[in-house]
Amino acid sequence: MNKLGTMEEPKQSAVKSSKPGVSTTEGKPPTQMVLTKMIEEKHTFTYKKLVVPMSMRSVYWKFFGFPATEDGDILTKVKIVCILCKTQIAYNRNTSNLRMHLQNKHNQELMELEASAPAKKPPQSLKDKKVQKKLLKAMNNHHIYTTNIDGTVQIDGDIQFVTDPTVSLSSLGEDVSEEDIGDEPVRVMLKEPSTSSTNVTYLVREEQSSIDEKAVSDAISEFIVMDLQLPEIVEGRGFQRLIATLRSPCEIPSKNKLEEEIIPKVYDTFRESVTSTIACNIGEIGLAVEEWRSNSGESFVTVSMFYQNSSEATLEVKVLSTVHASQDWGEGQWGGMVDAVVMDWELRIEKITAVVVGTMRNDLVAALTSRGLTVVPCLLSTLQVCAQACFETPEVAAILSKCRAIIGGIANNSAALATMSMQEQLLELEENLMSMDYPKIWTSTYTMLEQMIMRSNIITSIFETVEGFEQEAAELTNDQWKVMQDLVAVLEPFKVTIMTLSEEKMPLISLLKPLLWQLVSSHLKPKPTDSEIAKSFKESLSEMLVERYADPGVTLLLQIATTLDPRFKQLPYATEEDKTTSAEPIKEMLTKLIQQGKVEEPETKNLSPPNKKPRLSGMELLLGNLCSTKIGMPAKEKANLELVQYQSEPAAALDNCPLQWWSQMSAKCPNLSKLARRYHCVPACCAPSSRIPAEAQVLHDSRRSALPPHLVDKLLFLHGNHTA
Repeated sequence: MNKLGTMEEPKQSAVKSSKPGVSTTEGKPPTQMVLTKMIEEKHTFTYKKLVVPMSMRSVYWKFFGFPATEDGDILTKVKIVCILCKTQIAYNRNTSNLRMHLQNKHNQELMELEASAPAKKPPQSLKDKKVQKKLLKAMNNHHIYTTNIDGTVQIDGDIQFVTDPTVSLSSLGEDVSEEDIGDEPVRVMLKEPSTSSTNVTYLVREEQSSIDEKAVSDAISEFIVMDLQLPEIVEGRGFQRLIATLRSPCEIPSKNKLEEEIIPKVYDTFRESVTSTIACNIGEIGLAVEEWRSNSGESFVTVSMFYQNSSEATLEVKVLSTVHASQDWGEGQWGGMVDAVVMDWELRIEKITAVVVGTMRNDLVAALTSRGLTVVPCLLSTLQVCAQACFETPEVAAILSKCRAIIGGIANNSAALATMSMQEQLLELEENLMSMDYPKIWTSTYTMLEQMIMRSNIITSIFETVEGFEQEAAELTNDQWKVMQDLVAVLEPFKVTIMTLSEEKMPLISLLKPLLWQLVSSHLKPKPTDSEIAKSFKESLSEMLVERYADPGVTLLLQIATTLDPRFKQLPYATEEDKTTSAEPIKEMLTKLIQQGKVEEPETKNLSPPNKKPRLSGMELLLGNLCSTKIGMPAKEKANLELVQYQSEPAAALDNCPLQWWSQMSAKCPNLSKLARRYHCVPACCAPSSRIPAEAQVLHDSRRSALPPHLVDKLLFLHGNHTA
């Protein structure tokens, strides 16, 4: 039988599975049980060293490394770890995010590193490059940097394929037993790890005769769910040939069977598990409503739920529902949708701290507000709207059109392509990075402009030397190059914000106030040296950011959340008036929380017999009238003491997790830690951090947009709850 199994790892690593909630898979077929387990699974690697292979020659690798075993064997290349602060960063096959992390978190070390970096060597000849490649290949077991430091790396949904065909059942996780797989030998399907898609290891039972038809169906349905593929992929000749090559001839389920039978069954099974998990969560929750468009131009909204996992002090996310939202929906229809989701998943409105919305629909905001909910604009969506406004100005739109024409022209002209490749090598630029953008994701457009500016001299020479190229693409003027440079410089802080969000385990709304303050008060402030168009862009972007978060209720919510984040206690992100405004509601809520706790106390504490009088001690008999015993501290005074205790604690480091900090502080500030949970269950944006980098956004949006309407809800539910 074809099973979804856990990952084979080196002996030194530890794989743990985390499963929030209670599974309700009893009585289900074994394959569906294993699939449910795998969708909920998270993998943790325990490493003993951080190493950098010889081929990684950038100076920035000095402060980073891949998790490795005691012997220096790399455990995973999905993530790299900062040696200075142990922050985990997705490995994107380039060093731009390494430098960005150093710039954000370790600026002094970055300046010292770049100051001591050797000057660039003159371009190597082709012969020298071949010799160097052979040397590196011969030294593939050595590392340029090795750091003795241990820790753990958690990978959510980025499971790599194992590369050892001699995998044994004894090294697999406890969730898949030998009874699940069978007694026959096990073979592992191999594939190179990919940073842009979810990978999974298939364990296939070797059979002497034909392959179990159901096993193949299960494996294909798992592939469709995890990679968010269309069911009609099974009808392609290339896919069928691939399956036939990997195994002996077998029957592939039809598109109709996948859509009408297999996927719905998996959905029903896993929905029960998610429902049970939600029922076990009795604390506060945050909701996210993200609007997106399909390839046919239809609008859909995906509703997700965020909550704190009390046992692990982490923020969990569950995708609940995806519904088609007509363009002519008014407040009534949106209200009906909200009520249906709340009722369907048995959520309590009073437990919803806030709703993060990634949409411009005013009627949806009105429907949520009328139900007493605070609505916070999604930061990722806000940055998209702001950047898109710049791209849609007539001057910039004309430039973008020319950029796309130039990139397309170079790709289709062999002489231009050869010139580009040769010049990139001479200038030691990373090759083939200049590609056309995906307009729905602003960061891809930003990257396109950035890469073109780096190659401006090459592009100009192509127009001058490649015969007939000017007929394929329109040349950019000097003024247009200047506008591109200004726009990239103005939007760079937005890119840094995106990097900051992607580095967080789960970006919380407590980040919003400091980030917005830094953008508006510093990065978007016009400078005397700015050109007129740069000043115009900055003023426009600053006004849009302020307007999006101007609602008084949102402002107060963000201020309270940030005040309760131990990382930002000392930062000057707010005026004294703002701090005073938020202090009073925090005291009132904390006092009320303490009073509610006192009401419950007597029920458990009065254990003595009702008629028996307590025996007075000698001290109480002699001095009882002089020293009246204080029976409990007033709730208001207790609230003040907890607030003083919190403020007296040193501020947490910026790379610390506020949820874990409060978990450790619960003994000192038991009531304030409960209040903090209420505000730390709301994300800063609708997407989890794994989907924030540009490549991940483009991949997810392009696949999601292609899904057929009748499968959208089921596939996004299964995929979202697997990769969350």
